[in-house]
Amino acid sequence: MIRPLLFGLLVVSCTLLYAQGPQSPATVAEIVLTPPDIQQVVEEDARSGLVPRFAVPLKETISSDHHGQWTADVRGYTWTCDLFAPGASALILTTSELPLEPGSKLIVRDEQNRVVETISYRDLRGQALFTLGPVQGERCHLEFQSPNGPVELNLDHIYYAFNQDFKPGLDAEEAGRGLGFGASLPCNVNIACTNDPDIQLASKSTVRIMCVFQEGISWCTGALMNNVRQDKTPYILSAFHCQYGYTPLYQFWAYHFRYQSSTCSNPAEEPDFYKVTGSQLRAKWADSDMLLLEMDQSPPDAWESHYAGWNRADNYLPSACFMIHHPSADIKKVSVDSQAITIWQTPVNWSNGIKTPALHHYRVYLDLGTSEPGSSGAPFFDPQGRVIAQLNGGAASCTSNALWYGRLQRSWTGGGASSSRLRDWLDPDNTSVTSLNGLQDIKTVVDLAGSIKTPVGFPVPNVQVTLAGPNGSSISVTDSEGNYVFSQVPVGEDYTITAARDGDDGFGVSIGDIVLLNKYIVGLDALPTPYASVAGDVNNSGNISVGDISVLRKLLLDLIKGFSEVPSWIFVTDDSLPPYITSWELPYLDAGSDQLNFIAVKYGDVNHSAKP
Repeated sequence: MIRPLLFGLLVVSCTLLYAQGPQSPATVAEIVLTPPDIQQVVEEDARSGLVPRFAVPLKETISSDHHGQWTADVRGYTWTCDLFAPGASALILTTSELPLEPGSKLIVRDEQNRVVETISYRDLRGQALFTLGPVQGERCHLEFQSPNGPVELNLDHIYYAFNQDFKPGLDAEEAGRGLGFGASLPCNVNIACTNDPDIQLASKSTVRIMCVFQEGISWCTGALMNNVRQDKTPYILSAFHCQYGYTPLYQFWAYHFRYQSSTCSNPAEEPDFYKVTGSQLRAKWADSDMLLLEMDQSPPDAWESHYAGWNRADNYLPSACFMIHHPSADIKKVSVDSQAITIWQTPVNWSNGIKTPALHHYRVYLDLGTSEPGSSGAPFFDPQGRVIAQLNGGAASCTSNALWYGRLQRSWTGGGASSSRLRDWLDPDNTSVTSLNGLQDIKTVVDLAGSIKTPVGFPVPNVQVTLAGPNGSSISVTDSEGNYVFSQVPVGEDYTITAARDGDDGFGVSIGDIVLLNKYIVGLDALPTPYASVAGDVNNSGNISVGDISVLRKLLLDLIKGFSEVPSWIFVTDDSLPPYITSWELPYLDAGSDQLNFIAVKYGDVNHSAKP
């Protein structure tokens, strides 16, 4: 599952409590997309010498005004749309100006009906630009929930991913391994296989980059960089050739953090990762193959990312340097050169037509691991874990390696302008320092809070709110204003918040509630709110019936002391729509919040008259 940087992390699947009223159709007519000519794409990339694409854009664009269908029900309006791309290994979608408002959300599912991403109003930061996926397989199901009516939703680009079988510089057997999880060569070493603290710390700066162009999408690697102000500006250093020859859409580039195995051995299933979408170009320079971008958002402290330090000293030739990268877009790997590196004395002619000058590159022969497509732009660290260069290219396999890395020293002054050098960004005050250590994000503690009110706004006191986490549970009880708080909660862990109150079944129940249910059953009147459908289902049958009226009559006549099938109250998150969600799920908590509110629904109180 992808966990993008939105409110903090992506909303994971939650327990669904209650389904009421007409539901969306089980199936929606598929929109069949026209597959591209993959052979032509592969041949074009082989001839061009550019970074190979693993996905190309389709001609079709999708709009909620012309595709899919809107359905009205008790939760508002829902747009559903199914995409079918024959032969695709995955689909990647981009959307701009996503029409998010309180209560709305976009859910993306794969062909196995697994939730890939959920985007809600809480996830909105700045412009509503999102890159969705990769959604594995040929099919993608989209669902947009809107509380106030149909809205206009557009998919700007649909990219068709394919199992690429061409990798420049590798022999036929090695080149046929494709791209993505599990695709790198067996001689590559998982980052968890080393106990070196400098390597482990540096690895937290390395990201996989999904480079989005008008012409397609490719994979590269980059590093989150520290600057002299140490203000956590989210600069990403990568390689100029990662975008050369294409039309970059930097606003849709996606940066994948923590895409790695937790053990030395390769995992059987693809690990989760965290994602930041969107960036701006800051500097690029072909001579040292330098590309510097600034992400639109900083990674949260809870991700424990590392802002890599650097060393730009001239004639710096350390031994025991290492590279951290995503070869073939696989999980994070480490490669090591045990010998002293050298500065390449002559120009280098590249297959994409670029000629880099003499003295602009380190020449490196790896002793452990290798590099592959997808490794381009990977940070090359000195033994202290400071970046000294980024990977340009070369010849590499499991049996031999001869690589060139663009020197940070040459990128520092670059082409003499802020748009072509690193100095203005990594040392904006021009302090002239030649080296800088890294900056480590450290887990912190935050406060979690919210309020609990009835559907008509009455606060509910004496509700027991439970925060469950890795170290057990803690309880907070709502005050007279319906507020609760959990203080000093450690970030970086998974938590669940639930609420409960019981023992006052007859509270708020009156003959007026029975009258409302009677009118609803015979079709004379609608229920006052969607929550009334929950309040009236006191026999827990899943719908409103005469059986519920029978239970309420017995309660009012004191023939029964309380409900046998439901508690006194039920509490649902204030951002959920039917089927309602009864808990706040906080995966890998990274930020505090005072908006974790619940709606308190009193069973039997159909007209919401109860004022606790």
